[in-house]
Amino acid sequence: MGLNYRSLKILSHDNVELAGWFVSSKTDDEKVKTPLIVIHGLGANKQFMMSYIQLAHELGFPVLAVDLRGHGESGPSIVTLGLKESLDLEKWVEELKKQGYSKPILWGTSLGAVTALLAGSRLKGQLRAIIADAPFDNLYNALVTHAQFFFKLKPFPMVPIVSWHLKKNFGIDPLAIDCVHAAQNIDCPLFILAAEKDARMPLAMVRRVFDAAKSPKSWWIIPNANHEIRTFDNHFKKTITQFLYDI
Repeated sequence: MGLNYRSLKILSHDNVELAGWFVSSKTDDEKVKTPLIVIHGLGANKQFMMSYIQLAHELGFPVLAVDLRGHGESGPSIVTLGLKESLDLEKWVEELKKQGYSKPILWGTSLGAVTALLAGSRLKGQLRAIIADAPFDNLYNALVTHAQFFFKLKPFPMVPIVSWHLKKNFGIDPLAIDCVHAAQNIDCPLFILAAEKDARMPLAMVRRVFDAAKSPKSWWIIPNANHEIRTFDNHFKKTITQFLYDI
């Protein structure tokens, strides 16, 4: 990737092997720096996060880029859309703490943003900040939006049937995977990003997460952007950099 890194492997609470890359900071005394954990979206992997890793490294942060379960070099697993992924992220925070790094910043996109918010609601006092780019408000509403976006289907009866199936067969309750509720319980600074032209995670959906947050928070609509794809132009990099410097 053009940067020196080391591969990390840990086990999840249910014994799925989780993979990550750790990139040290540019400074000699790197452990005085807050680590930054980047979390990809559904169907991607840590290799998709190269621009995130590069920017964080340029700003002097140690960076951990993780593969969610069932993605990249992590072990096979069903995707639980934030339920178990957020528990896995808590395991990564524990691992960094063992290595001498504390109070990381979480930076996630789409499912990675959902994962960061759900984990953050339980990691009270353990995080410096969260950047959540295009999270859904809850999984049920995301199913409604995606049924319309991908299949041009009305929510009924498909979404209730899918929701019942997820809950009965996989223990995934779409109404319980709720970033609005998570945001209410987060105690670190939050930066919520929404893309102006995102049809999958519309502005109103993402805004509900922001409005629910009680901790110090910032909101940004990324101009002319669609879901998850970020160009890392100067405006984007300056906005992210300013938030990271201000916290």
